[in-house]
Amino acid sequence: MSDTHSTPQLDPCRLGVAFIDAQLLSLCTHAGLLADWIENGQRAPDFSALARLVEHRRAHPEAHAHSEDGMPMKEEPQDALQPWPTLPDASQRMTFALRVPCLNAILAVADFFDVHRLSSSRTPEVQFLMRLRDAAVNGERFRIGADEYVPHAAYGGLIIDKTLDGAALFGDGAETGFIAFGDVVGLLGYLRKLLKSMQAVISSGDAG
Repeated sequence: MSDTHSTPQLDPCRLGVAFIDAQLLSLCTHAGLLADWIENGQRAPDFSALARLVEHRRAHPEAHAHSEDGMPMKEEPQDALQPWPTLPDASQRMTFALRVPCLNAILAVADFFDVHRLSSSRTPEVQFLMRLRDAAVNGERFRIGADEYVPHAAYGGLIIDKTLDGAALFGDGAETGFIAFGDVVGLLGYLRKLLKSMQAVISSGDAG
């Protein structure tokens, strides 16, 4: 007897497309809002405006202030934001503005691929993503042992192999990085197309 109340299984490819779409929108929105500052060093974001946004909340954290072990505290800890830096060089501004959003997108999409068992694919672009993830969690540098097996990992002419051991993932204005913002956007776009094609194959198989 079938269970009519069971939750339908969602297609991981469809979920992945929606997830990557959200990551791309976030990346491009962030970059677009900061584009003038990145290129010209003008009109840096005003952190004081954040206070107004933080006030838009329904929770009352002052009534739920606890330490890490769950014990109540006398007052809520204050997490002061770091001041917006003065960076005279456009490449430094680029690194400051886009490095963390790119890392977040890489980590999030790679985690999605892991959870849904897509990371084992030997598709070069998938292995490329997973190697970027490994670098992201290792001080943003590639750590590839001399005896380590490295599946073919490539995207758009970029290849990750043992010669990259110790190389920086992103540049910092002084050191050239392996990838840049546009590479992350391009890779996510490619992976989106890959998931769409996998979804089409699965759908056609169901139809048959």
